[in-house]
Amino acid sequence: MAEPILSIKDLTKTFKLQGREDVHAVKDASFDLMPGECLGVIGESGSGKTTLVNMITGLLPATSGTVTVDGLEVTKCKGKDLRRAWKKMQVVFQTPTESFDPRRTLGDGICESLRNNGVSKADALKRAEELLELCGLPKEFVKRYPHEVSGGQCQRAAIARALAIEPKLLICDEATSALDVTIQAEIIELLTELRQKLDMSILFICHDIALVQQFCDRLVVMYRGQIVEQGIPSEVIAAPKNGYTRNLVNSIL
Repeated sequence: MAEPILSIKDLTKTFKLQGREDVHAVKDASFDLMPGECLGVIGESGSGKTTLVNMITGLLPATSGTVTVDGLEVTKCKGKDLRRAWKKMQVVFQTPTESFDPRRTLGDGICESLRNNGVSKADALKRAEELLELCGLPKEFVKRYPHEVSGGQCQRAAIARALAIEPKLLICDEATSALDVTIQAEIIELLTELRQKLDMSILFICHDIALVQQFCDRLVVMYRGQIVEQGIPSEVIAAPKNGYTRNLVNSIL
């Protein structure tokens, strides 16, 4: 049996506030993401989704518990080991224009990780053109600046950048929520194609249960830092066991 590409065990993040009770932003979260699978994590703002992503990527230390990505325990990683972990996973963020340097071209942004890994300038540029075309953009977009393209085009370029170092795990952190419905559907279609073509695992952070039902193999529901339900989207939506999940389902019916 295949090992999980991402394994979360009893993950907790507690913030200690002076003069106030401790805040458990994430508490005892556990789930696995298998190779080639798409797992949705849903919950309203403040449910702990962003804190969860920051711990998975090693940007925020966990209070307790473990995060393992492709056999590497991220919660123990620092320095070079953490950079090794980042080669295994990449994040696509909510607002694509803010994730690129406005003074540099899209091509520069895509090439950066390749250049950092020893790829020559010419080869990196060629690969950037290939990645843009893979993501449905003309190769000439390597010369465009973030403000010269639409939000949907910029998000396609951000996905191309994330794919540059061939990660095994792509984390989409509300990657479609800033786009209009038509463009959102196009990005979901692109991610579906890339997942099949590249045999890539996707962790899809979202607040839209209908979108998760359409795109994901399984879902995890978070509420106030805790996982309150998980399962196959159609089954969870048909028969939610938790009151919070029922409210989410009722909001789309």
